[in-house]
Amino acid sequence: MNRGSPVPEVSALILGHDIAPLGVLRALAAHRVNCLVVEETTDVISHSRWYRSPQRTLAETDNGEALTAYLRSLEIDRAVLLPCSDRWVLAVARMSDDLRRRFPSGSPGRDVVEQLVDKDRFGALVARLGIPHPFTLDIGGPADLGALSDEQLASGFLKPTSSVLHRRHFGTKGSFATSRAAAVQRVEEAAALGIGFVFQDWIPGPHASSILIDGLVDRHGDIHGLTARRKIREYPARLGTTSASIGIRPASVSDAVESVTRLLAEISYRGLFNIEFKHDARDGLHKIIEFNPRACWYTGTIVSGGVDLPWLAYHDALEMPVPSTGRYRAGRRALYEFGDARAILVAVREGRRPEGSVVRTWLLGDRALFWWRDPMPALGGVLAALRRRIRRFLARN
Repeated sequence: MNRGSPVPEVSALILGHDIAPLGVLRALAAHRVNCLVVEETTDVISHSRWYRSPQRTLAETDNGEALTAYLRSLEIDRAVLLPCSDRWVLAVARMSDDLRRRFPSGSPGRDVVEQLVDKDRFGALVARLGIPHPFTLDIGGPADLGALSDEQLASGFLKPTSSVLHRRHFGTKGSFATSRAAAVQRVEEAAALGIGFVFQDWIPGPHASSILIDGLVDRHGDIHGLTARRKIREYPARLGTTSASIGIRPASVSDAVESVTRLLAEISYRGLFNIEFKHDARDGLHKIIEFNPRACWYTGTIVSGGVDLPWLAYHDALEMPVPSTGRYRAGRRALYEFGDARAILVAVREGRRPEGSVVRTWLLGDRALFWWRDPMPALGGVLAALRRRIRRFLARN
């Protein structure tokens, strides 16, 4: 937005606390949107120069009634809701309909969200639509593991129905079974924490076999800002989160783009999306792995690349014409500094070369955390990491 452009009148309520909402906050602040972060947090976003919170905050929830009661209590005439986690997306989808004019959101409806974030329902959906996907089996309890042969068990992994909760307790987005007994133990441990699983076939191949497709579907069903990226590295090395990626031409993965387009149309999707595929060299297909109905961790780096997805989502929520946007250039690199540093250090420690380019990515890549115009989140993250290391050191001694 040019300096002479009018300041948007409607505020934005950002629901989330990590890298994705930080990217959304930075993007909208550049357009002088008044942004308020709903979730009470001391995470990196709280150090941003643009961080503000409403008079009251709300802990992350998927409870629509809790969000409804919270929104009713706010002394805000109107604000766009921008949920940045699966739980927040669910809460927005489940909130009272009579608040939707006062607090509009371009997020998908309740039934759509629930079938996308529920791994079992999502597996059934893509199977029904004939979209290539890995073999998936619902694991309701340890007894369901009996349906898998030892060979199947060894070639797949336990994928949590809530990857956020699993990562919080176990540090990864899933669990490999080193034995049948270990698989039973993990299912039982996770069940005690309210975490369920599906079993999914593991597609072999390097990180570069995985691609990520982002964009926005507006209220008319039109797709805007479609971008495609290829993974360079992730942390942890298996079942981790992307730590570095590189832009590619969507046409170079046309089968995956066709699957995305068909899936979005079939479920009448609306909103931001982040969809992961992995190329299976065994049959030559890009198979869908995950659908995130929200802004991704790399929203800020995609904005740096010229595709301003939060600004598009803000317009669509207010039922305004969605502005045109640039294209994410093939060869453009992005990284999350902490995750990628860990991925590189682990590879070196294990005596192997990190996948993909290191120097070029760090010198030329768009950073998810450190921005010259907003440096404090990176500094806050470094200080928090140092405090964690000191606490661990003291606990051992």
